[in-house]
Amino acid sequence: MLVKICGLMDPKTARFAVQKGAHFIGLLFSKVSPRAISLEKAKEIVRAVREEGGEPVAVFADESLTEMRRIIQELSLNVVQLHGDIPRSFCDQIPQTKIYVADGKPYPKSLQTERDYLLFEQHIQDPQGFRFFMAGGLTPENVARMIETYHPHGVDVSRGARDETAIGQFIAQARPGRFGAFGGTYVPEGLIAPLKELEKAFREIPIEEEFLHLLRDYAGRPTAITEIPNFAKAIGGPRIFLKREDLLHTGAHKINNAIGQCLLAKKMGKTRIIAETGAGQHGVATATACALLGLECVVYMGQTDIERQSPNVFKMKLLGAQVVPVTAGSQTLKDAVNEALRDYAARYETTHYCLGSALGPHPFPAIVEKFQQVIGQEAKKQMRDKIGRDPDVAIACVGGGSNAIGLFSAYLDEKTALIGVEAAGAARFQKGGSPGMLHGTYSYLLQDDNGQVQPTHSISAGLDYPGVGPKHADLFAQRRVKYDICTDAEALAAFQLLCRTEGIIPALESSHALGYLMRIAKDLPRDAVVLVNLSGRGDKDVAHIQSLCQ
Repeated sequence: MLVKICGLMDPKTARFAVQKGAHFIGLLFSKVSPRAISLEKAKEIVRAVREEGGEPVAVFADESLTEMRRIIQELSLNVVQLHGDIPRSFCDQIPQTKIYVADGKPYPKSLQTERDYLLFEQHIQDPQGFRFFMAGGLTPENVARMIETYHPHGVDVSRGARDETAIGQFIAQARPGRFGAFGGTYVPEGLIAPLKELEKAFREIPIEEEFLHLLRDYAGRPTAITEIPNFAKAIGGPRIFLKREDLLHTGAHKINNAIGQCLLAKKMGKTRIIAETGAGQHGVATATACALLGLECVVYMGQTDIERQSPNVFKMKLLGAQVVPVTAGSQTLKDAVNEALRDYAARYETTHYCLGSALGPHPFPAIVEKFQQVIGQEAKKQMRDKIGRDPDVAIACVGGGSNAIGLFSAYLDEKTALIGVEAAGAARFQKGGSPGMLHGTYSYLLQDDNGQVQPTHSISAGLDYPGVGPKHADLFAQRRVKYDICTDAEALAAFQLLCRTEGIIPALESSHALGYLMRIAKDLPRDAVVLVNLSGRGDKDVAHIQSLCQ
C-alpha cells in the first residue's frame, strides 16, 4: 500500500513521515491554498525527503505550463500531481510520472497505465486498468476500512494527518505490519489466508488477563533486577544491572512469547503447534506451553544446532515434543524456519506456527513484540524504584531480536541510549548487510550482490541467523538504536567472568551483550548506569563450551 502525505510545510515533519513509511510527500504550490509553500522551503523539504528515501511530489492546481516546468526543473522532480483544468490541460506536455486527479472527464491518452496513477477525491470510479489513489476525508480511524473496501494501490491524506502523531497513526493503519520501510508480508499465496486469520484473531480474541496470569503464576514474572558490582569492578566500568530473564521457567525470555502464542492458538481452535529453534530455548518454551495447554508440539531444529544444544533437545522430548532434524542448507536456524513455514502452509487448518522471534511476515513481528514488551515494562518500573531514574544505557543481544525489542520498547521515547549487539559472524548492520527479503519480511540481511543469503557463524546458536526483525531495521534506519558486534572470544570471556564474579551462568546469546560491555566499559562515565538484558541462562551451553575449552 502506497502512502502519500500531502500539504506538509516543514522538513522535520516530512522526514518523520518518510521514516514512518510514507512513499510520497506532496508539496502544494497553488497560491490559493493556505498550505502553499515557497520554492525555497520546497527545496529544504525535498532534500529531507530524498535523504530518507522518499519521493517528493509537486501538487499543481492553477499553475501555467511555464510555472510548472520551472518548479519541476528547480526541484528535479520525478512525480507531479495535476488538479484543475489548467494543469491537466498540459498533461501531454509533462514527461514526469503523473498522479492525475480524476473527476469524471476522459483521461488523457498520454497517461500510461504502467507508470501513472489516478486519484479519486470523492468516490471510486472505474480506474480502467490504472493504479489509483484514494483521497478525501481519510483519517487514521477510517483508512484501514476504506482500504479493505475499495482495494486502492495507494492512499492520500492531507487534513486527516498533519502532526507527527496523526501521521504515524495513519501510516500504521494504512500499512499494518510495516516498521518504516521494513516489514510486510512476502509469502506464497498459500500462507496469505492463515496469516490473515492469525492477524484477525490477534486483534479480536481477548487473552490479556489469562496471559498475564500465566506469566505471573506459571512462568515466574516479574523477574528480578540484579546489580553486579563484582563484574563491574573487574571491567573497570560503571554501575551495571541485569534484567534477569534467566530466572524464568525454562530459563529464558522465550516463554513469554510461547505462552502468549499457544494460548491464542488454542482459542483459535488449533490443536497442533509447530516451532523453529536455534539455541533450543524457544523449542523448550514452546514444548512447555504445549504441555501446559494440552497441544501437540513439533519443533524444527537444524542438525548442527541439535548437536551443539543436546541438553535442550532432550528437554523438548521429555516435554512431549517431536524434534525434527533439518539437514538442508547450513543446518541451522535459517533452515529450521524454512521447514516450519512449509509445514504451516500445508497444515494451517489445524496448526499454528509459534514463531520464536520478532521477525517473519506480518503479523508475527507485532505479535512477538507485544508478548515480549513485559520485559521493558517491568525493567523501567524496577529501575525507577531501585535508583530513582532510567538507565543511561540499555544493552541486549540481537539475533532475530525479540529480547532486545522487549527491553527497548519501554525506552524508545526516553533518553536512554539503546545498543543492540550482534554476533560478529552474523552482523547484519555492521558487516555489510543490506535490505532484502527473507522468511516473508523485508529487513536487513546478509546477502550477496545477487540477493543470495550468505552463510553465518556464531558460537551462539541463537545468534546464528542471517536476517533480523524488521523493527530493528527501522530503529537502525532512524538511528535510534546503535548496533555493534561481539566476537566469539569476547562472548566466551564475558561468560566466564560473570560466572566467576557473580555466580551467574549466562546464555551465550546474552554473553555477547556482556562481552560488548566489557570492551566499552572504560569509555563510559563513572556515574553512568547500564542495564543489560540477561535473556537466558547458560545451562544449555555448558557442554558446548566445555568441548571448546578442551
